[in-house]
This record gives sequence, structure tokens and C-alpha cells, in this order.
Amino acid sequence: MAAGASASAQDLPPAAYVDAVEIDTTMRRSIANNVLDTKLKEQAIKGGILRIGIVHRAKPEPRALVHQELTEIYTIVEGSGTLITGGIVREATAAADPPNLGTTPTFYVNQTGGVTQRVKPKDVIIIPAGTPHRFQDLDGPITYVIYRFEPAQAP
Repeated sequence: MAAGASASAQDLPPAAYVDAVEIDTTMRRSIANNVLDTKLKEQAIKGGILRIGIVHRAKPEPRALVHQELTEIYTIVEGSGTLITGGIVREATAAADPPNLGTTPTFYVNQTGGVTQRVKPKDVIIIPAGTPHRFQDLDGPITYVIYRFEPAQAP
């Protein structure tokens, strides 16, 4: 073991690998079956769990979402639209969202203000935990790879 390497790193599972064929196949199947959110892989990592999935969104979101402990990273694959992040949260209600989110509390909220950003293929967006976010407008369907980090729950 290299000097300074943590013995606990040996306890972590090996790296997860998602090849381009699996991403492409899953994306095509999600689009054909109009599936919003499909998990590709889940990997335990130091400090929590990282999930990778494909999201295919055909319509804008009427309300924003807030994930209390979950950070998301989007990589836009196809399509474009307007994403709003941040702002003031009003009228939060618990969301029974896709099971791909894990155990973090998630809420639908009415969002006032925030940062409006046009997104397009190859853009990467980081949405920290606790940040309201929604696609306000779409120029048609949008598909993106989503990376979700959920910290480990306290024992």
C-alpha cells in the first residue's frame, strides 16, 4: 500500500464502470418507453453512495425539486431548455419521487427567483444538496446523464 493510503480504501468495492454501449442502450430504451429516470449503476464510495442514471424528460417541470442531502450533476446528452436553480422556496411538500433518489428527503416546492440558464448538449450542471431546481422550458425532449451523491447516514 502506498504511503499515506488509507486502509479503509481496501474495504470499498471495486470501481463501477458504465460503458458507452450500456448508456446508449439504456437511453434508447428509456426514450422508447417514455421512462423518466433509469438507474444505470450504484457504487458505494467513501462518505456515501454515488448513483448514475439516465433521465429523459419530455415536458417541463411545473414545480421545483429540493433534495435535502442529495447533490446532482447533469451532463446534457440531447436536447436543450431552460433550467432554474436556487431562489426562494415556498410551499414545500414531500415528494414520492423515483426510487433512484435513495433515502434522502425530497420536496416539491414553489420556487421564486433563482438563476435561469439555457442548457444544451455537452453542458454540465452541478446542483448542490438543498438547491431548488427545475426545467422551466424545453425545446423538445431532453436527455441527460445524472450523477447523484448521497452522503452516508449517521450511525
